[in-house]
Amino acid sequence: MKLSGRIVNILATLTLCASSSSFGVDSITFASGAPLDGYQAKVVLPILTEAFAQQNIEFTAVYIPSLRALKISNSGMLDGELHRVAGFHEITQDKYNNLIKIDHKLLSVYLAIFAKEDLLVDNWDDLNHYALAYYRGRKNVDAYLSHVGAQYGIYKVNTDKQAFHMLASNKVDIVISESHLGNSLINSNSNLSGIKEIKRLDKTDIYAYIHNKHQSLIPALISSLQQMKSQGKFEQIKLKAQQP
Repeated sequence: MKLSGRIVNILATLTLCASSSSFGVDSITFASGAPLDGYQAKVVLPILTEAFAQQNIEFTAVYIPSLRALKISNSGMLDGELHRVAGFHEITQDKYNNLIKIDHKLLSVYLAIFAKEDLLVDNWDDLNHYALAYYRGRKNVDAYLSHVGAQYGIYKVNTDKQAFHMLASNKVDIVISESHLGNSLINSNSNLSGIKEIKRLDKTDIYAYIHNKHQSLIPALISSLQQMKSQGKFEQIKLKAQQP
């Protein structure tokens, strides 16, 4: 697996860190398979930063395209995945089995359908009649569409923004994206103004996953996350992430 110079530098820096926390590690770095300015990362990153800080561990995340991120974090070169769906292992058929779910839900998001017209879409099977685009890192969408033979084509692209620009240019009929992210892109790009959310198809719970070399951290992290949620900190962070 060939790594970029930037990623190699990050990994080299991590190996130089000495340990002073009670868990034998001073810093943890997770991979994010989507850009860190997206809604999920803007919620999960500050939540986990505080949860790790309570264990005297510095927490950071780095954006790496989704499939490469999984290979790197599963190998142990990075320490985990910032945000993945609840059924991640079932969807990937346990391909990345060195990653353990930190079993406390961080947020819920909705997969939604975006289009320029009021299309008749009530469920996944109805997508068969349209050309579709979506970000290639959404493995839950891969799983849903494996049963849908979209007769006009399914296009996996590198970013959600690219998918929306395909829709704006009439290259596809529908974009599948996360509801809040999609609406944020539309509201911040004037050339996407003719696009709207027409249907929410699926609610998805989001969790972080940590490499099994750090599994001793999981109980303490879950305890910290439970306390933060009871104190209302999750909701405060989510409200801040939703601001323009």
